[in-house]
Amino acid sequence: MNINNKRLLSLLLLNIVIGVHIVLWYKFGYQRVGTFSLNGIVTLFGMGLLNSAAAFFIFVVIITIFFGRIFCGWGCHFAFFQEMTLKIFNKLGINPRIIHSNASIIQYVFLLKTITAIFEFWFLYGIPQFRIGFGDTQVMTGDLPRNPLIIVSFIVFDAFMFIYLMGSRAFCRYVCPWAPMLAIFDNIGFFRIRKVNQCKGCMSCTKSCTMGIQVHEEIAQYGAVVNTNCIRCLSCTSACPNSTLSYKWGSSVISITRKFQWLISNNPLSAWHYDLLLVFCGLTFAYIIQKWLGSFQTFLGAAWGVCFGLLIYKVSAGKKEARPGNTLQKRRYLIFGTVFISTLGWCWATSVSYDTRLLIKGNEYFNKMEYDTAITVYTQVINEYPLNYEARAVRALAYKEKGDYDRAIEEYTFLIHKNPDNATLYNNLGTVYYRKGDYNSAINQYKKSIQLDQNLFAAYGNIGLIYLKQGNMREALPFLKKVFDNEDEMLEYVLTVYSSIKNQNG
Repeated sequence: MNINNKRLLSLLLLNIVIGVHIVLWYKFGYQRVGTFSLNGIVTLFGMGLLNSAAAFFIFVVIITIFFGRIFCGWGCHFAFFQEMTLKIFNKLGINPRIIHSNASIIQYVFLLKTITAIFEFWFLYGIPQFRIGFGDTQVMTGDLPRNPLIIVSFIVFDAFMFIYLMGSRAFCRYVCPWAPMLAIFDNIGFFRIRKVNQCKGCMSCTKSCTMGIQVHEEIAQYGAVVNTNCIRCLSCTSACPNSTLSYKWGSSVISITRKFQWLISNNPLSAWHYDLLLVFCGLTFAYIIQKWLGSFQTFLGAAWGVCFGLLIYKVSAGKKEARPGNTLQKRRYLIFGTVFISTLGWCWATSVSYDTRLLIKGNEYFNKMEYDTAITVYTQVINEYPLNYEARAVRALAYKEKGDYDRAIEEYTFLIHKNPDNATLYNNLGTVYYRKGDYNSAINQYKKSIQLDQNLFAAYGNIGLIYLKQGNMREALPFLKKVFDNEDEMLEYVLTVYSSIKNQNG
């Protein structure tokens, strides 16, 4: 089995493990093992929580320091789809050309936006107090799309279309926010592709590189591949007919080249007006898709945007090839300026509003059962944003949990007046009356909620419970039958309630 098939098998097994994790989580309720994601950088430094995601982030960084970006080549779940896409294209006789463009700065914008999330957590919750919490788990697909149409679109655009237009591993080279972060640590990597025998200049190594690195040039100049885009897939070592290359220990990139290497190509095959078009389309689509579908779909939007921008350019430019249009010095200023302005614009457009930040802060106190402090924060939101009814709803809930039922009733009555068709509000008001001991008013509110939403089974159960507490079995049963799937479960519930009432009465 050649090295490419071994890598493909490794990536396939990884996706099978993820699939098993998802089945165990959703089907069997086994939720002791949480997600493994590089988003752990936010969990660790933003929330101060060392959970499975944060530990995974630390592990990948340590691996990258010693072995380079081997995770990208052998451990990324999405790499499997990209590898399979390229394999399918090759079987069909299609060999997508690898296009290098300064539009790869999109991934820097995504990375910086991720880092700003850390500071946003600090603003909301203060400087984190670091703690270990491996019990704080989340399913590995927690931020992934679940709509089949979106999943298919993700694979079609981020794999097939993206690779067809921009070349192999296009997602890694243009969109992935972790690539520039891992590139920083790749500079320190001691294990890398190195020259061990005489090179005969066949260029097989360069032709086989899925990241489009000029391997033969770097080997000739440095005696090693120093490009931080190298994902240690080892295709070049396998392709070399002269056994010139080997993956082995040696000097780091910094000691070899005496400078820091970045992902941005020094010799892009495009002019800046072309690059800016791709950046603009990529970030615009990413922003729209994020607003529409959620955070992870940002990458889907970026792929759509870059593909769309490239198609616009191809149509407008015809068969003309884009040419580099700036000197290196000017290009550096333009790169920095574009990344900086794009990041600021993205942060401004997606920043959390002040009232939402206050709500989050109030919810933090609520979760700690510090209800008086939470109510103070919610009141501040209501005073400054009178139309923020969400703040009133959570303040009503805080009053209820605190035991201040009269004020909770006032809040829910106000909210129902503003939104008389909301069944949940009537149900919540009924619960307040129930806790207060006013069973008749509670039943009245629960019945109003059922009139608005006949599928609000919590209200049926609450009415049934009240009738049971009153000893009225005949009235309770019709409501309880709406809640339980069979009579055996209902009977067990009734016996449990009666046993509890008996114990309370001594």
